[in-house]
Amino acid sequence: MIRTCDVRPGAHYATHAVRWPVHVAAGTGRRLIKEIFLIATFAVIYEEIRDHMVQAGAAAASHALQIVSAEQALGLFRERAVQDSIIGNDTVTDAFNAYYGGTHFLIPILVLAWLMVRHPAHYARARTALATITGLAFIVFWLFPVAPPRLLPARFGIIDTLVAGSGHVEGALISAAGDQYASMPSVHVAWAVWCALAIYPVARHWAVRALAIAYPLVTTLVVVATGNHFFLDVIAGALLACGTWVAVTRLGAWLTVRIATRRSGSQPGRWRPVGAHQAPAGEPGGPPEENQIAA
Repeated sequence: MIRTCDVRPGAHYATHAVRWPVHVAAGTGRRLIKEIFLIATFAVIYEEIRDHMVQAGAAAASHALQIVSAEQALGLFRERAVQDSIIGNDTVTDAFNAYYGGTHFLIPILVLAWLMVRHPAHYARARTALATITGLAFIVFWLFPVAPPRLLPARFGIIDTLVAGSGHVEGALISAAGDQYASMPSVHVAWAVWCALAIYPVARHWAVRALAIAYPLVTTLVVVATGNHFFLDVIAGALLACGTWVAVTRLGAWLTVRIATRRSGSQPGRWRPVGAHQAPAGEPGGPPEENQIAA
């Protein structure tokens, strides 16, 4: 006996709905406009600080010598030794210069975009932490300008790798990476650590997590080897990023609990902790007897 498929007359074959590979949350356009406005605001503030620090060269040089003295006392003044490891190799030097000027803004922007599209629940915390890190760094730049190691007197032997390279990397790329007197703390390292903190908790593949960990380490090597930051700048930038991330995370958790508690108080009966005990019918706090369903 031959069996045929049980198809009812008029039935249609099921088709698979075509879906976009990436789900974009509602309101993403409005959020994107707000983020662009926030970035523009920080850019204006940064330009004001840079214009102010153009006239702070003497103070920045003095503060840089203070950093050198502190590192010498701590045994950390090894910037020249790190730089000597790449000087003489134009390919490596140019690669480090391009990394310094090219990844500073690009990588954080890509991380923010990735979080906004793929992990919107984590975006607000990460954005707030990044904005706070940047704002605090701006305050330090304004109050305590520091010249980078490459602007130290010649007796220290630290040079500008842009000059030492083959010249294929344009100076505008490096100039756009930051202000020349904004050495302390290292925003390059602070942002790189922020990228690792933002990516690692939500990354699913081990390779992505490995890259998240490697990024601040490579950034540390680059900023020191190119003569743009002291080791104390690096430490300060990493501490700034970690401290801000912890503070923002704890504040966000506290606000979440506070809002949930307030909502539960304004709407009793709608929310109750798991395992809460309900009093028997007829007793204080229990449901009235007439509302009970007889067995």
